[in-house]
Amino acid sequence: PALLAAVGVVACLLGLRVDRLALAQAWLVAVLCLLLVPLGALGALATHGLTGGRWGDATAPRWQALAWSLPLVLLAMLPLLWAVDGLFAWRAPLESLPEVVQAKTLYLNLPFFLLRWVVYAVLWLAMLWALLLRQVRPLACVLTLIGLLYSVTFFGFDWVLSLEPSFYTDIFGLWLLVTAVGVAAALVMLLDDGRRAAARADVAALWLAVLLGWAFLAFAQYIIVWSGNLPHEIGWYLHRSTPLWRAVSWLVFVLLVGLPFCLLLTGRGRRSGRVLRATAVLVLLGTVLQAAWWILPAFDELSSHLLWLLPASLLALGGGQGAIVSHRLGRGST
Repeated sequence: PALLAAVGVVACLLGLRVDRLALAQAWLVAVLCLLLVPLGALGALATHGLTGGRWGDATAPRWQALAWSLPLVLLAMLPLLWAVDGLFAWRAPLESLPEVVQAKTLYLNLPFFLLRWVVYAVLWLAMLWALLLRQVRPLACVLTLIGLLYSVTFFGFDWVLSLEPSFYTDIFGLWLLVTAVGVAAALVMLLDDGRRAAARADVAALWLAVLLGWAFLAFAQYIIVWSGNLPHEIGWYLHRSTPLWRAVSWLVFVLLVGLPFCLLLTGRGRRSGRVLRATAVLVLLGTVLQAAWWILPAFDELSSHLLWLLPASLLALGGGQGAIVSHRLGRGST
């Protein structure tokens, strides 16, 4: 993983000289993908702390190892703070913004935006400390789940939806959080040691429920926006209705729901390590495409350099995250 990270970093440094905006766009997609992993792991750990169960007893070290990658991803977000002007349309002169966006300037202004990011980072690190460095208590688990719901919701507003500031939906935060748990579970499956088939089947059943929840939330958001039929909201979907992005949306559905549903529907499939690893690869690929579908259509023009800068960014961050997870698993996670 460290070697992959080094290759990715070198390619990203080259991207600084070639196309800084494309690098910032690619880095944002990669950061979102990688940030979902520890956040989803924290959600799973907090849930198990409240409910108990064989699924969490057997897999806790893997969830913990994934959660420990959070500080790295937060550090990786720092370069994006210097790219805010190029990424976010609400940073344009006030008089050039649509009226619906001008009405949001009390929330969408740079000092408050940066302050909220600091609050998210501190809150998530506090959750990491409460769940991994102290004896897990039910109150800490409850507060973690509530904090995750609200912080991930507002993080989604800030770093994804505000790329197109005219658009707004309440459901997106929950959609983002469910995606986080789904991708974290995929990595737990890839890290499976193959020794506890029954516990693996339990995790797979919960994983299937999470992926079906993803489909429900994606459809619910679409129906709400469609039924409202407000010009400043439907534009978000219109930007994603071009032939390219429509094809990506169908591919995301197949990778995150269609194929996993078929593979995980039977008990035999949920107990098979090979089937679960194949499903995990599909979900990881679908999550990357999902993040790209959320972020990249917000920009009027996309550079061809994204074709190599996005994989490079994923290598740089994913390699670093993989090195941390491997190290934590090697020393027993906590």
